[in-house]
Amino acid sequence: MRDVEIKLVSVGNTSDDDITTTVYAEVNSVGRDEFTAAGQMGIKASYQFKMWLNEYEGQDEVEYNGKRYSIYRTYEDTRRDKIELYTEERIGNGN
Repeated sequence: MRDVEIKLVSVGNTSDDDITTTVYAEVNSVGRDEFTAAGQMGIKASYQFKMWLNEYEGQDEVEYNGKRYSIYRTYEDTRRDKIELYTEERIGNGN
């Protein structure tokens, strides 16, 4: 997999207050098990982004290919200094 440019978004009170940070991440589709587990929580899983752990500061959303995705779960792989961000498409957020 190759890394792609994404934006991490800290959501403000209005879209003008949003703070974005551009980083590189590996983008993957979510696996069947993740999709099923998310679906049981009422979430429609979209993508998994894997990036350097030190670049993630608790942001709320990811912007990728012009769309915004909410981060519903993270997984830290501290042995590799990576973090996985699991996202869902967010309705009504400029999509």
